[in-house]
Amino acid sequence: MENISLIGTEYGGFYYPTQLPELNENSVIYCVGAGEDITHDVILSYKLNCPVHIFDPTPRAIEHVKYVKDVLENKQKPIDSKRYGGGDPNYWKIILSHKAKGDNINLHEYGLNTTDGETSFYLPENKEYVSCSISSIGRSNDSIKIEAKTINTIMKELNHTHIDLLKIDIENIECDVIEKLICDKIYPTYLSVDFDLMRHNQYRCKEIILKLFENDYKLIKATGQDFSFCRGIEF
Repeated sequence: MENISLIGTEYGGFYYPTQLPELNENSVIYCVGAGEDITHDVILSYKLNCPVHIFDPTPRAIEHVKYVKDVLENKQKPIDSKRYGGGDPNYWKIILSHKAKGDNINLHEYGLNTTDGETSFYLPENKEYVSCSISSIGRSNDSIKIEAKTINTIMKELNHTHIDLLKIDIENIECDVIEKLICDKIYPTYLSVDFDLMRHNQYRCKEIILKLFENDYKLIKATGQDFSFCRGIEF
């Protein structure tokens, strides 16, 4: 479709209406799960000139977000790494051609869950990978302890009454989190989801996607396990 565009790398990006209707400099944007690719988050902040809240308790992700912020603020030089952007050789070109204000990239060093409190965070089986998970599915037996919060708690602490765009890449707990969003009647205008659980439980993912449709969401685009939805807008 000509009226939708990819924001971010092929690895970490999602599709949206090209003109980003209903989004502006006052939008509330939550991007949960940074890993080592925040092109999506930086581009949105640049295009809208608005703050973006990034949530990730993963040590390597925290380090990466801080590094990108320093590059945006000219405090450090960009250094190429095959780890960044899923190996996209244009990672820094994408970032630097959408040079968001460093102050608009707000990092929160905790995770998203269906309950508040400390929880185990399981490390990937391949130590080269960055993605950890509150779920042990597809992860090693090694774990660290991290703080996690619900969307309700996060919104209350950040003094937000709504979310305009929510991106979640949270490694196999996305369906539980979305189900709680629906139960709590929290309906972001845009919802972008990496359905990691699709590799382990397609039925559960299809069940949640159907619930989104039943709650007036429509699909913008699906590529593999990455789905982007919107609610209440035409494009």
